[in-house]
Amino acid sequence: MDRNNIILQLIRRHKKQKLLNEHKAFESTSIGDLAFLLLIFFIVTGSFVIRQGIFFSLPSRSAGSIKLEEKFIIEVYPLNNGFQYNGDILDREAFKKILIDHKKEAINIVIIILMQPDVKYDHLVDTLSLAKETGIKRVSLKNIGTE
Repeated sequence: MDRNNIILQLIRRHKKQKLLNEHKAFESTSIGDLAFLLLIFFIVTGSFVIRQGIFFSLPSRSAGSIKLEEKFIIEVYPLNNGFQYNGDILDREAFKKILIDHKKEAINIVIIILMQPDVKYDHLVDTLSLAKETGIKRVSLKNIGTE
């Protein structure tokens, strides 16, 4: 064999090897595009749960009752037009000021919310919001007038 034939055979063998290597490898850009589209699809169609509200730590079942002095207890009757506290009907801002004043006097204040059946649920939530806003962490709830 002459030198030109050997060179031609080497070139042909190199081209065959190159073609075989191209068929073995796959193109990864289409898979990347597909993964990106699936990610966008799940982000757009998925729902994200945003928890809002007032969260409580409830006492354990084995927790006993606690005896408190009267100065640490605030009894409030939520009404459809405000709050009843010590016989007075107050708006939200006036009742908030009272809660802040009580909180300054004692740290372990307990609000007892006395709910009547004709009062809308929103006013219970508003009372709980006031407790949270003023930093009062101990709340007791009693449903009255349904016996």
